[in-house]
Amino acid sequence: MQETAVMAGLQNNLYEFKGVWTAIATPFREDRQIDWAAFEKLLELQEQAQVSGIVISGTTGESPTLTPTEKLSLVRKARAILSGKVRIMAGTGDNNTQQSVELSKLAQDAGADSLLVVTPPYNKPTTAGLIRHYSSISDAVKIPVCLYHVPGRTAHMLTVEQITAVCKDGKVKSVKEASADLGFFSRSLKATGLPFLSGDDTTYLACLSVGGTGVISVVANIFPKAFVALTEAFQSGNLTRAQAIHHTLMPAIDVLFCETNPGPLKATLEVIGIGKNVVRPPLAEVSESNRRRIAEVITSTQEQLKGLV
Repeated sequence: MQETAVMAGLQNNLYEFKGVWTAIATPFREDRQIDWAAFEKLLELQEQAQVSGIVISGTTGESPTLTPTEKLSLVRKARAILSGKVRIMAGTGDNNTQQSVELSKLAQDAGADSLLVVTPPYNKPTTAGLIRHYSSISDAVKIPVCLYHVPGRTAHMLTVEQITAVCKDGKVKSVKEASADLGFFSRSLKATGLPFLSGDDTTYLACLSVGGTGVISVVANIFPKAFVALTEAFQSGNLTRAQAIHHTLMPAIDVLFCETNPGPLKATLEVIGIGKNVVRPPLAEVSESNRRRIAEVITSTQEQLKGLV
């Protein structure tokens, strides 16, 4: 009976949280204001690749240095550009519950289809505090909430028991799991019965193999078509093709994390002609040696993918 209920819950949420979701970068001009033309170009690349959705103002979107007004403007702009086939998830997490609630309501009104809410960093809430945090947000909106577990950023690694309790009592509908720990991913997925999106490009194919429903990807900013092709190959049972695409993407995945994300991504976007290599402080642009390395790897990957996707 419990297994049946778990599967029913998974199917109910699967439409919303499956496939390739791109953690969209926020392009900036030289004056570090949002480059709206580059943002539109980046969204068009995603729509042409037929990704399932995009995530706005997450880690890759430089959410800590975006104002609430900018975050909402990004959602509105994306809603105006994208067709209804591409879902929009808005990052509204904060370590102040009330501020997260207010931003979540505004993001819903701006056109977001779902919300990405990171476990609160710095103040290290207990399980009871996390449940209160997520239930407060879930109760305030009508759109689903995706819990974002990224201990490398928050310094807060949840246990399987904690994430299960928070998802159940906090009314969470999906999880972005970015610990890069396949064992934790697998155990948490089974325990919660929710759709799990990989938050780690390196282990994405492995996550699919244990029941993951998709990915929230950094590298899909550059190669969305390849990530969609990898996913479709796995789902159709063509593991050989999925593995070939994965291995071809690995050098690009590695180089895009040669420094703190999204620094390398901004350099890469400039290479492919979308915006400038500009981040907001306290982040810094990648070193010149890494910038050259990025250009070489991306050019090579583009050539190798021509025979695959």
